[in-house]
Amino acid sequence: MNAVSADARRLPLHHVTVRVPWHDGGWTGSVCARPLDNTSCLILPRIGEGRRDEVEARCAGQRLDELGPADLPPCVSERVSIMAPFALTRTITHPYTELFPETHGHFAPTRFVQPAYSAACVPYRWMLREKVEGNAKDGEIGLAERLKIGWVPDREPDIRNHQGKQIETDWVQERENQLALLDTFFSGLRPNESLCFFYAKRTPLSEQSRRVIVGVGRVLSVGEATEYAHRGQNPSLRCVLWERNVGHSVRPGFADGFLFPYREALALAESEGVAPEEFVAFAPDEHFDAYSYGSELLSHDGAVASLVACAAALHRIRGRIEGPWEQALAWIDTQLNRLWKARGAFPGLGSALSAFGYEWGFQHGSLLAYEIELLREREGGGDPWSLVDTVMDNPAKLGGPLAKLLTDGLRKGWKRLADDRRALLWLLGRCAVSEDQAFRMYDTTARMEASIEATDAELLRNPYLLFERDRRAVAPIAFGAVDRGLFPDEAVREEFPVPEPSLIEDPADPRRVRALVVDLLEEAANEGHTLLPRSWVIRRARERSLQPPCPLGENVLDACQESFTPVVAGAVTRAGEPAYQVDRLSECRRIIRREVLGRKKGRPHVAEFDWRGRVDAGIDEALPPDPEERELEERARREKAAALEQLFRSRLSVLIGPAGTGKTTLLRMLCALPALAEKGLLLLAPTGKARVRLEEQTKMRGAGQTLAQFLIRQQRYDGATGAYFPKPRAPRCGDYRTVIVDECSMLTDEQLAALIDSLSNVERLVLVGDPRQLPPIGAGRPFVDIVRELEPENVETLPLRCRPGYAELTIPRRQQGEARADLLLASHFSGRPLDPGADALLDETEEVKDGRLRRIRWDHPQELQEKLVAELVEALELAGPDDELGFEESLGGARHGDIPWAFFWNRFGDKPGAAKRAEMWQMLSPVRAGLVGVDALNRMVQARFRAKVRELAEAEGWSRKVPRPIGRQTLLYGDKVINVINQRRRDVWPKPDGEAYLANGDIGIVVGQYKGKKSKFKGMPWKLEVEFAGQLGPKYGFYPGEFGDEGRNPLELAYCLTVHKTQGSEFGVTLVVLTNPCWLLSRELLYTALTRHQDRLVILHQGPLVEYRHYAGDEHSEIARRMTNLFVDPLPCEVTVNTQQRFLEEGLIHRTERGDLVRSKSEVVIADKLYARGIDYAYEQPLVLPNGRTRYPDFTIADHARGVTFYWEHLGMLHDPTYRTRWERKRAEYVECGIGPHEDGGGLEGTLIETRDEPDGGLDAAALASLIDEVLG
Repeated sequence: MNAVSADARRLPLHHVTVRVPWHDGGWTGSVCARPLDNTSCLILPRIGEGRRDEVEARCAGQRLDELGPADLPPCVSERVSIMAPFALTRTITHPYTELFPETHGHFAPTRFVQPAYSAACVPYRWMLREKVEGNAKDGEIGLAERLKIGWVPDREPDIRNHQGKQIETDWVQERENQLALLDTFFSGLRPNESLCFFYAKRTPLSEQSRRVIVGVGRVLSVGEATEYAHRGQNPSLRCVLWERNVGHSVRPGFADGFLFPYREALALAESEGVAPEEFVAFAPDEHFDAYSYGSELLSHDGAVASLVACAAALHRIRGRIEGPWEQALAWIDTQLNRLWKARGAFPGLGSALSAFGYEWGFQHGSLLAYEIELLREREGGGDPWSLVDTVMDNPAKLGGPLAKLLTDGLRKGWKRLADDRRALLWLLGRCAVSEDQAFRMYDTTARMEASIEATDAELLRNPYLLFERDRRAVAPIAFGAVDRGLFPDEAVREEFPVPEPSLIEDPADPRRVRALVVDLLEEAANEGHTLLPRSWVIRRARERSLQPPCPLGENVLDACQESFTPVVAGAVTRAGEPAYQVDRLSECRRIIRREVLGRKKGRPHVAEFDWRGRVDAGIDEALPPDPEERELEERARREKAAALEQLFRSRLSVLIGPAGTGKTTLLRMLCALPALAEKGLLLLAPTGKARVRLEEQTKMRGAGQTLAQFLIRQQRYDGATGAYFPKPRAPRCGDYRTVIVDECSMLTDEQLAALIDSLSNVERLVLVGDPRQLPPIGAGRPFVDIVRELEPENVETLPLRCRPGYAELTIPRRQQGEARADLLLASHFSGRPLDPGADALLDETEEVKDGRLRRIRWDHPQELQEKLVAELVEALELAGPDDELGFEESLGGARHGDIPWAFFWNRFGDKPGAAKRAEMWQMLSPVRAGLVGVDALNRMVQARFRAKVRELAEAEGWSRKVPRPIGRQTLLYGDKVINVINQRRRDVWPKPDGEAYLANGDIGIVVGQYKGKKSKFKGMPWKLEVEFAGQLGPKYGFYPGEFGDEGRNPLELAYCLTVHKTQGSEFGVTLVVLTNPCWLLSRELLYTALTRHQDRLVILHQGPLVEYRHYAGDEHSEIARRMTNLFVDPLPCEVTVNTQQRFLEEGLIHRTERGDLVRSKSEVVIADKLYARGIDYAYEQPLVLPNGRTRYPDFTIADHARGVTFYWEHLGMLHDPTYRTRWERKRAEYVECGIGPHEDGGGLEGTLIETRDEPDGGLDAAALASLIDEVLG
């Protein structure tokens, strides 16, 4: 065991987490084989700021020990070589040597040797002064006080820069202080006993922000501290390297630890189209903090939970990916048996003691628990609570400063503690809870403030209430923490049994079963489901690695059913299978259902307007002279007039329609009606940018709010957790008679229920959106379900889709007499029946005359970047690929004389700011990682078009006019950025009209700081100032300290965004990058991506565009995968996608008797008629015509006996002139290629069968049967 500093404290046995960057070669001590493809590692600032792409590309695949110091990649300092079979030597220079020469200039480059199979661990949190010292303002005590470490602030040096100005640093600097903290940290690691868990912060395996465990082994050795070399004798400041080598046991063959086969998982995902997330071991969410700050200590309970997660992932991997996984599972079992004993019965002892001591200012429960553990070791075991009694009676047994902290008041309080209060502390100590969690549950006032409705007696009778009642907290108590507390290792249970009334002996005890069901339902809610069928609950429960297993089955669930109320509500599927719904989502269903069905039955408002006259006045243009165009425009206005009437008359209405059909134009007409504005009109949207756009397009500036802004005032939104919730006892807002909500496809059940619950006296509720877009992030799809409830029968084929409460616009804007090709292509992924012309747009050989759509094919990532730059040059009208100034002008920058960079400013008076152009163009990609993901494309654009500003930002001395590059993405003056955290800001000028609030997703331009001759700020530019497109004028300040290693940086580059980030936004021009294969693609994602533009769409697609066609099918629908029951009970339907089984909602798909997924009800009828007669058919089988073009007839029927192939096309919208025209073109093409109509006897190449829907939208079944008998019988 290593010696520790006199100021350090020796900790009991812990485990350690070690952060590593993603690597494509297994961390074996080499540069990535394809380094430029690896963008996941860029999330770490030292790599993001320091990676030199040209050097790494040149050294790709080479061993690190064979590279010269100048060629070593920055990932070396981030533990990229944990599996290197060789030692690695590098030279480390103190980062402050040049910055602060007065105090740190004497430090010399220091040699550091990392042995084979080791990691240079850095516990950043233990070196961060705010974590060491705490925050008195927030009542947070630091590590030094909490553990009574000999930290002496006066030892820290006064640091001054080149100009002699004193600088505050965030980090511990002085050697003795460093050793006190680092020695304390590493004292918790015991060779051969401690485990080390390697994890990555970001990987290409998942888009989630959860930590990914990449491997685990035993700690074999812990290195000594290395002091920085220095020049001269007896320097005033000495420092040690924070790195310490921790040797581990993982070796090839995985005999003593293992790595996960994530490279193989990615290969499998690419070949079979499965989601690689399926094979990932995520770090337990309840131990998120332990998987942060580089390296951190992990408790025994955290290690148990982590190993259980690893075992679950290995069970999924086993049989799919070759490897010694049985051996790895056996190793995990061995470690678990050992860890349960080390964990003991009371992992939450310290937190419980801190909760008790809060009233006396005692916040040293963890330290006391450590000392109790050391006492137990010296005395050979015993009950830790008895030892607590002992030291409370005689604090001298502890010695040192801790004894003095056990004040007389604290000790008297302990002795007089009521039995139920003591029992609750015992129960909290039994569970691995944090100090905050323990305090929230123990302190009755804190419990009440957290809206936790449970008495001490109730918590003692059902310990799982600790989990159930805490679910909505910022950091809630996890089910696993309670379950492991009540069901530790059997030997632990026998030594320290749980007393009555908390005792739970039966693994299928109703209290445990209910809590597990709740946990499974909460997990499902995060996936979008609002309920689960019983069979799904059983399957998910059996996939959980619980000890002992919770043997859920139909009989157990039936036996426990009575105990589920009120936390779990019963439900049912349409097949009669029982289902379960968590309490709050059941309440949301009740609120939404009652409101929608009640308003649906309500008396319509009296309307005396000339609706058509209102539409004509709102458009304010004459009808076009061309007869065909005139007819179409006439239909469009007739449609809008009917829709406008429904929006006014209905007490609840939905307004839907794809982009370009004029929804916002119609809303402007509605808002202009005097009867609405006079009685109070409220505009709402889920995001800030959607709110601004709604205000602008309705010409109702100031009438809009985001949903969060409105509901936080109504006490139905929690900014700390981001939770929306109904609150029936809170006051309701009755100021508005008309409420319009835009972008409703983004609303969850909880958001919509909270909104409905917050309103009163509303006469007219209008929900606007496009139900074909991506579903919301969260539980449910309420807008889709409401649209289904209100839509008329056979809506797909109705000439005019307006009925009470339902208004759908179908006729898009036109351009130069032609239908818009971009919208026609997007409609292919709308889930509605296909237009006859949609096929052609997927064929790259087909010419597209419409300038609004460009299709650019690429095959290799390097090729993509070249083509993307070319498209940017054309779209932004740049002089060439090196036109940095022109590029900056596209972002709102302004030229000035011969200066080679643009100037950016916020709006001032009538002078527009840069952010006015922030949404003029946008690149989109479905993924973050890889050479074609968001991170790489942002990096590429910044490197190519912002080089001169980077030189400006990196200038030395007083010539620097802008802030230095900030954060891991090296944000620069003039960059386009996105805010990624809902937050209020203090540094904003000029002050906005409302609150200084930024929403996640707000896009802006960095407009400062810029140090000009007239600048008023002192010193050099140090912060970023951003003007946002949703708040033109104010500029918000962001500081370098906000862009750290941990936590979410508040800003990210936004030249390219993920499709999910752009939902609810519109841009002038979009450049959509599509990769194939891509496990994240879905029908809704493609539809959303292809409808974000207003003027022009450029698609850069990998491989043939037609290969994306299959994503248009129901089997690739995210919406259909969600189980909900707002109005209709669900009916899961199993389908096969890429050899994987998937469940879809039967009511949202069109499935034939044979099991085919088709596009319309009419096609179902046709397919079932054919199937019933034993006629074999192929659905949408590719047909290559003699002219080389490919078409996809609805049904292909090969009659080999007659030597004739029949091609069946069903037509649903012949009432639409443009649809009819496109069909006539396609029909003529068939005839030209030898496929003749069956009425004419067919053709040499086949026979064409045409059917159509009736004018009322139905299909004549008798006529269809006769046709089949006549032609195919």
